Amino acid sequence: MNKIIAVARWLYALFYAYTGASWLSHKLFGTAWPDHEEAPAAKALTTALTSSGIVEPLIAGACLVGGGLLFFRRTAPLGIAVLAPLVTGIFIFHLFLNQQWPWGTFHFCYLVVLAWLHRTAFRPLWNYGSNVP
Repeated sequence: MNKIIAVARWLYALFYAYTGASWLSHKLFGTAWPDHEEAPAAKALTTALTSSGIVEPLIAGACLVGGGLLFFRRTAPLGIAVLAPLVTGIFIFHLFLNQQWPWGTFHFCYLVVLAWLHRTAFRPLWNYGSNVP
């Protein structure tokens, strides 16, 4: 079972590390970047966020760091915590703006399953007040 969990974690890590590295490669070296079909509301939001020049590097950095942290069992909970806001945003974006809910739901549910499998690492977050004098 531990090998299945490790492979599932590595696949998720590989996707997000690749996404972050692809964006970095696109900006530094001009490599190709996929252009996806989007609904008008989704296109308006992504155009605004792209033109700000701030959001894309943050997303790419979160993907790269979160994916990199997920490769190792010891740092996997931190990788889950880094990717959680990003994946939640992807879920909400695809659910309400892009009308492609299966894609966003898959990523969100995958992260929830990974978080559940690593739940013992998050236990101190919920028990913090009981141990402090």
